[in-house]
Amino acid sequence: MTRFAPAVRCGTAALTSLMLGASPALSQRRPAAEFTQQNVLVANFWVVGKGGETPSLTRNDMRLGRKVGDAVRDQLSHLVNKREAKVTSGRDVRESMLASSINPDTALTLADLRQQGEFFRSDEIVVGTVTQTPAGYRLEAKLVLWRDVRMRQPIAPVTSSNLDRAADQLAARIHEARAQLKFQRRCENALRDAKGTQAVQAARDGIAAYGQGALARTCLVFALREMGAPATQVLQEAQGVLAVDSAAAHALEAAAQALDSLRRRDEAADMWLRLAATDSNNLTLVERVVWSLAEGGNSRHAEPLIVRVSDRYPENIRLVRQKWRVANDNRNWPLAVASGEKLLANDAEAITDSVFFLRLATAYRANGQIFKGVETVARGVATFPKEPRLYALYTQFVKEESDTVIGRGLAMHPNSAELLALNAKDLRAKGKTAESLDASRKAVELDSTIAQGRLMVAQAEMELGRPDSALMTLHRAVVAGEDRNTVAQFALSKGNILFRAANGTKARGDFQLAMRFLAFADSLKSTPQTKFLLGAAALNVAQLALTDAPTIKVKEESCVISQLGADTIPIARASLEAGQDVSPEATKQFLEYLDQISPYADKQIAAYCTAAPPALKKGPGH
Repeated sequence: MTRFAPAVRCGTAALTSLMLGASPALSQRRPAAEFTQQNVLVANFWVVGKGGETPSLTRNDMRLGRKVGDAVRDQLSHLVNKREAKVTSGRDVRESMLASSINPDTALTLADLRQQGEFFRSDEIVVGTVTQTPAGYRLEAKLVLWRDVRMRQPIAPVTSSNLDRAADQLAARIHEARAQLKFQRRCENALRDAKGTQAVQAARDGIAAYGQGALARTCLVFALREMGAPATQVLQEAQGVLAVDSAAAHALEAAAQALDSLRRRDEAADMWLRLAATDSNNLTLVERVVWSLAEGGNSRHAEPLIVRVSDRYPENIRLVRQKWRVANDNRNWPLAVASGEKLLANDAEAITDSVFFLRLATAYRANGQIFKGVETVARGVATFPKEPRLYALYTQFVKEESDTVIGRGLAMHPNSAELLALNAKDLRAKGKTAESLDASRKAVELDSTIAQGRLMVAQAEMELGRPDSALMTLHRAVVAGEDRNTVAQFALSKGNILFRAANGTKARGDFQLAMRFLAFADSLKSTPQTKFLLGAAALNVAQLALTDAPTIKVKEESCVISQLGADTIPIARASLEAGQDVSPEATKQFLEYLDQISPYADKQIAAYCTAAPPALKKGPGH
């Protein structure tokens, strides 16, 4: 970047002040300007080829670019209000370049122009290109604000066979575009003073003064965002800027953030990537874009960008961190492993973060590098012994390895009840319930004292839809010495599940099945909960039996069902009264209902059981 010597001179504003102080009459005739005089720097134009590329410039090309710059500069200086703006003369531009050992015909980069603008105390910079076409000369330009080069106003291109005429037309368009600037400055000043409404009005006045005003529209976007306007309104105005300048950085960012708020992810991603493309060498901008994409759920869109830029700057750890984050979001495990290993080797922060070890171990595992995964999570557990998540992942990895461990163990010790029990649990976890049941039974046969062996059998029988077999297994478990409390809790759990299922089917047989499990649980360990559930199940059995009895055509069968309903009512009543603390209000309603149906039971027995009824099995659920 070229360095220009700082200017040492009396500013225009200071000279104006001296003149007004020396002439009170003049001061009265000329009210003080609203803003200080703006300095406009018009640069030498770049000469581009027919395809838009910048060729290797010949001396004539450079002279052409300087000639266009001089012509636009001179014409613009005639058009502007001298009290409001001053165009830096061509002579001053050339002298500053010669003083910096630069050929005065050179077209400077925007970075060098900012240095030159600092020398001239420029507020605005005009940059442009000239292209020779079959129709003549095509001139394009942008008006850029020195304090923020992302604030720019595209100028409509002009084409003419006469270079001077083209320069005059372009200067006139630049002058027209400058009509928005005082309103844009009012908008920014109002924002600085936290006067959002005034800022919005000033920006709209600027748009009215120049309909294609990208600068005034940009300030309007700033003002709306500052005032907390709805995302749809911010988006609309940002799109208005982009309609004028499709690469307007501030508008792209505002639109991207608005689209993120509206959860329009694909459109937001497009805006963020367009923003990154405005200055792809700006690593700070790239980081912000990638972070925003990832936070907005657009990591897949962020991945090509961060991979490309990180690979270009491989020693930039901040970029590697972002690549690591995006790779994990996208479950791109090879990329996650590669970037994670680089962080492990070079990032002092990574090795102090337990989550990093957690994610790197997961990436190894998902990438098929099992031993690396186990090694990494074990290292994490050793480094962070108080971190439960790491230990849980370590446990998971070890358990997953049990697939091969159990297989080898059974091959070596086929009659090991412990290995068979472990294999049964593993098979059940894999959904192989029938094989799990066989393994559990064999384990119990080999060692009848194995802990909860029969409960494993009962669980598999339940999952295979064999509840009666499961209940018999539970009875045998108690006889064999299994812990009664554990068996009771198991039976209660299954009875509760069966009761909820019966509530869905409304089938008497389902309620009777639930009653058998609940009654068994209650016989082992009676609690208010077992009593309440048993009473509720018995109530449903009684109700359904008394409802079903009249629909049966065979009188003897009606008698049996009526007797079932009558015999179940006392069980329901006693159980509900014993478990009423679980749900007093519901118990009250159930007991009142039992009072209502009891007379029907007596009437049905009198009607259907004229002779002695067949012997009924006594007990809950029968």
